[in-house]
Amino acid sequence: MVRHTNSNAFIEDLNKLKSILTEKYGKPESDDVVWLDDLYKDDPNNWGMAVSAGHLVYDVVWKTKTTKILEKLRGDNFDVTLLVQYSSLELSGLEEAKEKEKQNSEF
Repeated sequence: MVRHTNSNAFIEDLNKLKSILTEKYGKPESDDVVWLDDLYKDDPNNWGMAVSAGHLVYDVVWKTKTTKILEKLRGDNFDVTLLVQYSSLELSGLEEAKEKEKQNSEF
C-alpha cells in the first residue's frame, strides 16, 4: 500500500498508469472525472483532497477484443484506492448472473 503526504500524488500515480495503459491498449474508450461534491472543484491544488474525501472519482476504461480494463481512483473517509481491474468480456455474463443470484438469495 502506498501512502502520500500530498494527496495530489495519487492523481499523478493515476496519470502515470493511464499513460502506460494507453501505450499498451490505445486510447481509452472512456475517461471520466466525476464530481460528487464540488467543494474543491475550482481548486486544482486540492483535487487530491477531494479524491480522499470521496468528492471526486476518476474512471478510465479500455476494451480489447477479450478484456475490459478499468482504472479507478476513488477515496472514502480519507482512504484512497487506485486500482486497475481486468475483466473477461466473454465471461461477463457469468459474473452478472452470479451477482443477480447472490442478490436474490439475500431476500
